[in-house]
This record gives sequence, structure tokens and C-alpha cells, in this order.
Amino acid sequence: MKKIITLFLICIYNFTNGQELKSHSFIKKESNIVDREQETEITITDSEIILKNYANNNTKDLIRIIERSEMKPYNGINCIWYYCISAEKDLFRGGYRKSIFIYDKVGKNIVFADFASEIDVYWTKFLL
Repeated sequence: MKKIITLFLICIYNFTNGQELKSHSFIKKESNIVDREQETEITITDSEIILKNYANNNTKDLIRIIERSEMKPYNGINCIWYYCISAEKDLFRGGYRKSIFIYDKVGKNIVFADFASEIDVYWTKFLL
């Protein structure tokens, strides 16, 4: 009986004096899936990736300059990863935006991660 009372008091002590740890960093992400009904022409060359009529409510081309590419697994499938920067400076942040394109030839899709800042990440999946 003394053991049960002791365990009960320990539990109450832990609940009353427990600490709540909070993290000040998190990643805000939004996702979007673009299918065959929303046509976006994607051109991949050796030096850049162009998304036709993608930016500014589908009125402007989005151009990303490829810094490097490599073959890495994504969801267990070897895919081509393109690490890019924007061709134009971001008007609000003053720097160049970073992006990652993951080209999955087997699943026939491209995943586009646009890093507006270190916290804001916008994901778009293009079904080919």
C-alpha cells in the first residue's frame, strides 16, 4: 500500500512540477498538387528549369538556375535532385530564393520545393 501511495505522490509531483519545452523554430509549409487539367509546361535544360505561366497567377514564367544536380533516393526510388536559385532577386526579402526540384521518372512526377525563407517552404507536385 505504501508503494502505491508513493507512486501516486510521484505522479502528482511530476504533473505539477513538469516542464513544457517549446521550440521557437518550425517550418511553415503549404502544398499544392498540379494535375493534367492545370497545364504547366516544364522545361529542364543543363543550366535552368523554366515553368511556363506559373508565377503571378499563371501569367509569368518561373525561371530557376540550376546550381547542381545529383541522383538520390526519394521515397525509396532513385530520382534526380536539382538544387536551384531564382534568376531574379526576391523583392521582399532582397535575396535569391532557393528551390529544389525532384524528378521521379518512375512515378512520372516532379516535386517542387520553393524556399521563400528558412522557415517558409511551398511544395508543389506536378503530375506528368
